[in-house]
Amino acid sequence: MKRFPPDRLRLPEAVDRYQKHGFTWASLRRAIERKRLEGFQIGSTWYTTDQAVKKYLKSRDMDKIPKRYRKKS
Repeated sequence: MKRFPPDRLRLPEAVDRYQKHGFTWASLRRAIERKRLEGFQIGSTWYTTDQAVKKYLKSRDMDKIPKRYRKKS
């Protein structure tokens, strides 16, 4: 049996934890599909890791995100 990473997060947990960044379940899932965010699926549940989300946040270029989708501060 494969071992799970100790900092694994189900996608809904990642959305709750990183809520201030405006993530939704669908946006994280698309990032995994596009290989921008590391993630894995077990059964019907999608997981990522805390470290992978932090790495994804650092790699995002705010200038490439359309203004209408940017989080207003």
